[in-house]
Amino acid sequence: MNKAARSSIPQGGATFLPVAAEEKRAVEEIVFAVFAERGYREIIPPTFEYLDVLAQGLDAELIEKSYKVVDRATGRILVMRPDVTAQIARMVAMGMVDQPLPLRLCYSANIFRYEPEHAGRDREIFQIGIELIGPKGTAADVEPIMVAAECLRRLGITVFTIAMGQGAFFNALLRRTGVSASVQGRLREAAARKDVPRMEVLLHGAGVRGRAAKALLAVPGLFGGYEILEAAGRLAPRSEDCRRPLARLREVWERMTAAGLGDHLLLDMGEIRRMEYYTGLVFDIYADGLGAEVGGGGRYDHLIGRFGREVPSTGFAFDLDRLLQLRAMQHGRAGAVGRTRKRR
Repeated sequence: MNKAARSSIPQGGATFLPVAAEEKRAVEEIVFAVFAERGYREIIPPTFEYLDVLAQGLDAELIEKSYKVVDRATGRILVMRPDVTAQIARMVAMGMVDQPLPLRLCYSANIFRYEPEHAGRDREIFQIGIELIGPKGTAADVEPIMVAAECLRRLGITVFTIAMGQGAFFNALLRRTGVSASVQGRLREAAARKDVPRMEVLLHGAGVRGRAAKALLAVPGLFGGYEILEAAGRLAPRSEDCRRPLARLREVWERMTAAGLGDHLLLDMGEIRRMEYYTGLVFDIYADGLGAEVGGGGRYDHLIGRFGREVPSTGFAFDLDRLLQLRAMQHGRAGAVGRTRKRR
């Protein structure tokens, strides 16, 4: 075996050499300090889970992308951690649900997801984030966003945009079409990509016409400032399941503006998650210099219930590698700090 072959690492894997490792640890310490000040306590999830247990909290697409091995002791299938939020939901449902609420939990962990070589995505992703378990009011929607913004400020990242959406609004419009769950899933996935032509094909094939189709097709293009709430309201039927999410989003906007973050806010009704466990407010955070979000999260009120008793929850996670890229660019050493990746 030649030297190049011996030194290669798997596609999408990561190596942190000393300088990069020091910077990674420094960023984690800053972010964890913010978490601790807000009352969040660290939790460390296992690298492996039993697939048949964790699958209750995973969408089919994520299960397909997961790395799986056979447990030699039991013969059961193990899955390498593909999603931390689902793990924490299981841990809360099976061991913490009797503790006084709210629970404020934080973590720094790597997740593993298979991506084709041509996709150009990492297969090992380092995340650092929080989960707020218990509260269901608007204040709980706002708290993770405020914590994320404070983390960015402490890291010296001052130019960023928080794009907020409302998954419950789009889901309510979907339910009113009467189409099957599988078609709803495909429409949600197309909307998340803002692929309106694909949505048109799906709606036409399902026989959805008129105002219902028009409303769904308009959602991916609804982005901007506070006025977007009015535009979304004109599309929505006069029903509580459509109006309530917009009222909730309006209150979040007003609270965030009152907290001094108004200049960072963007409303994007097409900010839709492919993961079906999100039930309400969702958000992504973007920063200059990156072609993808640096982090994001949202509300998932029914996920813990898949493992036991339902508990309202919300949270967010940063992509730690992207935080490192932003820090490196700020200090004029783009590319000098960060992990060594194996890409195609």
